[in-house]
Amino acid sequence: MRSDTRSAFQYGLGIFTLTALLGLANATQLFGPLDQNQLLTHLHSGTLGWITMGVIGVALWMFGGADRNMAVRVSAAATAAYVIAFWSGNFPARAIFGSIEGLVILYWWWFAFGSAMREGFGHVDIPKLSIALGLTTLVIGSALGITVQILLAMGQAIPQSPDLVGAHASAQTGGYLVLVAAGIIEWQLTGGGSRGRGGLAQVAILFIAGLLVAVALLLGITALAGPATLLTIIGIGFVVVRLGRAAMAVSWSSGGKRHIAMGVPFVALAVILQFLLVQQFIASAGDISKVSLGLLHALDHSYFVGLMTNVLFGSILMFTASARSSWAEQVVFWGLNLGVLSFLGVLLFVGSGEGAKAFSHPVSYTAPIMGLSALLGIAVLLMRLQGSAAIAPAAAPART
Repeated sequence: MRSDTRSAFQYGLGIFTLTALLGLANATQLFGPLDQNQLLTHLHSGTLGWITMGVIGVALWMFGGADRNMAVRVSAAATAAYVIAFWSGNFPARAIFGSIEGLVILYWWWFAFGSAMREGFGHVDIPKLSIALGLTTLVIGSALGITVQILLAMGQAIPQSPDLVGAHASAQTGGYLVLVAAGIIEWQLTGGGSRGRGGLAQVAILFIAGLLVAVALLLGITALAGPATLLTIIGIGFVVVRLGRAAMAVSWSSGGKRHIAMGVPFVALAVILQFLLVQQFIASAGDISKVSLGLLHALDHSYFVGLMTNVLFGSILMFTASARSSWAEQVVFWGLNLGVLSFLGVLLFVGSGEGAKAFSHPVSYTAPIMGLSALLGIAVLLMRLQGSAAIAPAAAPART
């Protein structure tokens, strides 16, 4: 029984509730527009509170070893404090709790990286290697984000060159999320254990591409951004070719594997949107107003909801496989995916709807489908985690 994995999932789902509620409020504008602090809270409660706590749970499940419940509790508390610091708008609090969160991320990076080293990098399988290198990119991206918070706390302006914010964001998405998602998808759909040349090429290309995109934005080397994005597309091509058949073979009527399988088309979509956004950044020549806000938000939600929320929802369903399925799981699966697809469509073809009045923009009608489905998913998964008598202990979930 991995009670630490269960705890990490539970804490992540709890913080994700705030993400979903703020997203609904922002889309519908029922309480007026959210301010910058609330928007940053929405962003970081989702990326750190939900996604990274979920990745921690999967890493514990995947690598095994001694129980780390206390480390999970400390991590959840530190993450919650950092999220609250964003809401407060207090720059010194953000710098302090951001630095603590950086130590948390460093701890979990060493857990995964150290576990992989003990197995031997010449032997560790592709899913574990993906998680270890994905968390490596997370450490780099987080260091850039914490630097931004420290500069703000010191009363200094954020420099445009080097572009700390852009490099931070690109490392966390195109580097970290793509790698860990590919690793989780492969582990859940195939059981892991494989270490072929295609898998090694996939991991190496995605890791290098994520670093190159971050460096290109950090140093303003626009000539590097295109090739780096092209490398990412090639890496995702490996994911689609290697895992596409397993994804298509899952049962689409019930179960967690269909959520996992949805990660394959969504990661491909996210990389295409990233390519378009990078091209806009290059063409803008530093004028951010020329970059489509709708495209930017579409990229974020394709990564955070379409890819990672599907993958993590599916992982929790697999983790609690002993629990009985319900009609609510059907509503969650179809509502979440149809909701995010319609939401992305509006963002791409109509625009973001920023500043629009309540229910005066199509975003106000599509986002609630996605948000309410996510809230229902949170409730369903928390009940499964709480009531599950037998936690799946297997290292290869696809084979259990």
